[in-house]
Amino acid sequence: MGIWNTIKHSVSKEDNERAFLDGITQPGEERGNRLCVCVSDIHLTDGTVGFQNLSQHAWQLFYNSILERCKNYYIDEVLFVLDGDIIDMIRSSRWAEKGIYPWERERTAEFSEVVNLIIREIVEQQHVAFFNMLKALPGRLSEESGVKQVNIVITLGNHDKELLCDQQALSYFYEQGLGIKVADISQSERQMLGRMYGDENMFANPTVAPYMPFYCGDTGFRFFTTHGQWRDKENSRSIPVETDKPGWSTSNGWQPHVWQKLGYAPFLLPCFGDSVAAGVLSTFIYKVKKQLADIDCNDLRLNSILDELDLYRPTYAALTRILKETSDMRSDGRGAGAIKIIEDTLYECIIEWLSWDFTYQSTSSFRGVCLRLGKKLLIWLKSLGYGLEITALAKLLKMIEITNKLCETSVKLSQMRRFPAFLAKYRHYQFQVYGEGHTHIPLQEQPDIPGLRPATYINFGTWRDQILLRKNRGYRRQGVLRSLYILDLVNRCEGENQPTRTFDYFVEDVVSWGDFKDALNESGKIQMKF
Repeated sequence: MGIWNTIKHSVSKEDNERAFLDGITQPGEERGNRLCVCVSDIHLTDGTVGFQNLSQHAWQLFYNSILERCKNYYIDEVLFVLDGDIIDMIRSSRWAEKGIYPWERERTAEFSEVVNLIIREIVEQQHVAFFNMLKALPGRLSEESGVKQVNIVITLGNHDKELLCDQQALSYFYEQGLGIKVADISQSERQMLGRMYGDENMFANPTVAPYMPFYCGDTGFRFFTTHGQWRDKENSRSIPVETDKPGWSTSNGWQPHVWQKLGYAPFLLPCFGDSVAAGVLSTFIYKVKKQLADIDCNDLRLNSILDELDLYRPTYAALTRILKETSDMRSDGRGAGAIKIIEDTLYECIIEWLSWDFTYQSTSSFRGVCLRLGKKLLIWLKSLGYGLEITALAKLLKMIEITNKLCETSVKLSQMRRFPAFLAKYRHYQFQVYGEGHTHIPLQEQPDIPGLRPATYINFGTWRDQILLRKNRGYRRQGVLRSLYILDLVNRCEGENQPTRTFDYFVEDVVSWGDFKDALNESGKIQMKF
């Protein structure tokens, strides 16, 4: 099994008409039947701030579906793309426990300790079954359906970039998680990944674990995908222009030639989203659960809600949810001690977040001014007593929620025309399908791209349970499991004017809800039995 095999590449360059990308697979005309499967945003966590990942049963069903399709279509080659954020190094209590955060990389020894601790807990304890199935997939497909080659590609997300900062952790992920010996990664693959990141010799040393690719493209499948963080200003870092280096921000769009000159800093450096996810939410969950345990609070419903706060997107929705719960508890006359712990800890975590230099360094000047004013307002309201700071927070979060509901969730045509697969300079690759994850919102759009055959934009959503707002009021836990399948098959139909190959794709959404998920809201953690 390789990360990326059968790759033809060219040196990245750009001229007036065409641009070329390293690592684009361009299979020959004599290839056999091929199947591409793509999923995104699994977010395998260490379980320290709630455990919301899919069960072993769900993964087994998914792998069985791949096997069945390989048998039905006599597949010779499989490309399995895991499109970023497969593991989640951010959503963990280990940062708060150790008193160090993902943006404090200069504290090398402490940072390394936490990163290695998290990845080992993910691979060895929480998700053994997933990684075992992933490593066994090539052999199983070969033995049971005759597949000759399986290529597994894991692209870089924004919640797994901390791995790239520590060679020990990254090597462990390759060898123990994926079953790939670092020393066995070929020089051609190392050179290709090096060129992708701007230096062909970057990973030339066979003891060095290379970075995960930033994108994946295959002309046989007419498919190009990347995680999608390059469009999100909260989860990519704006780089100012310097004398000898260009600058970049999300408004500049897709510019890999610029990113290479910057060493891909916009996506490797810590960003504002990290401070919200790890600095506020994960720290809040950890501190509240610790204090509730200290007072022997065994409220199963409350513990369940705390465990699932990590499911809410965006993060402010999680804070709205827990404040709604404390409001209901106060109205019911229950849990006064727990209410005080939750509200005091939330205030403390937000003030601490607003006191970090990194919070302001990683955001815009305008937002920085607003955050500083917000901090002063919260401190003043706290000094007045009566819980006014919590009331103000609740109202502010409600205003944000209403504003976001008024915004369009779909992607505009003008945005889609700037997606890399649809840019005129890459038209020679003849990509027709562009995939992304990142947003956790499954989408499918059919944009009109001038000069291109019918095009499709797919967002894979997330392979975790989600908390959805019900109409009018309330919440419900639901899973939306989306996978993209692309078939690149030999056309065996006889007759004139028949194409030599057929191309087809389909999206499979498994939407799940039921008593088990609903029961979590009342009774805490329970396990299904099959």
